[in-house]
Amino acid sequence: MNTILRASHLSKSFGKQEVLTDINFDIQAGDIVGLIGKNGCGKTTLMKMILGLTSITQGDIQFEGDSKYYTKRKTLNKIGFLLDCKLFEDFSAYDNLKLFSMYSSTFNQENLDERIDKLLNFVGLDNSKKLVKSYSFGMKQRLGLALALLDDPEFLILDEPFVGLDPTGVRVLLDYIVKLRREKGVTILISSHQLHEIEEICDYFLFINEKSIETHSKLGDNKIVVTLEHLTTELEKSLKGLGDIKADQIILPHDMSLLNATLKCIYKYNCDIKDITMNDCIEELFRG
Repeated sequence: MNTILRASHLSKSFGKQEVLTDINFDIQAGDIVGLIGKNGCGKTTLMKMILGLTSITQGDIQFEGDSKYYTKRKTLNKIGFLLDCKLFEDFSAYDNLKLFSMYSSTFNQENLDERIDKLLNFVGLDNSKKLVKSYSFGMKQRLGLALALLDDPEFLILDEPFVGLDPTGVRVLLDYIVKLRREKGVTILISSHQLHEIEEICDYFLFINEKSIETHSKLGDNKIVVTLEHLTTELEKSLKGLGDIKADQIILPHDMSLLNATLKCIYKYNCDIKDITMNDCIEELFRG
């Protein structure tokens, strides 16, 4: 696996206030990674540290194995971001993209119109003279995404991209994010409070908890654990092939059909269930 971003023993303080402590994680190229946690836990701060927009108190961040990447414009151009996006409201979408591209260190006039048209088409905005101030919030978010893609980045950071969107707008933006990975191979780090939506698209999650980070696989891949008062020999034989058995616990993949089959066996042999635990969504992390 190719590690595109690595954080090692990363800490951040503002004065005497410690925000993040000894953060360690890897992000693999081509993955969609969810950054989650309660309000004020440091998600945006971490993203700004990756972008070089705020300093690191301790530790190290490497992008493609380089810890000095944020000092190199060519390397930084590989990282796009949608973070507190500011648009020129009295310009069209095309003019916004053209203006931002002219300020890019990789500005190239050749085929500029064609490249902008392709970007606008990718995010579902036609190249019209309609001013951005007349756009819906969802259209502005899609234009922000187009701006983040101007330099054809390899790594994309999205900070709360669904804020203010209605359910249709959320679905449209989710589809574009998945399309980015599928068609362009872009690695994506996304923070959001739309937990069910990002659970759908993310490969795994970085959960900021008590100033530290925990890496969690997609909770839908976790196990269901059925704990019995007592596991009989007959029941153990009938459960063979359904799941793993340890002491009085039956450990199953997160598959409701397997759970139903297991419960039927348990009832058949009149065994008492002590507890069933399962994680249905990433909300479980916030309850823990």
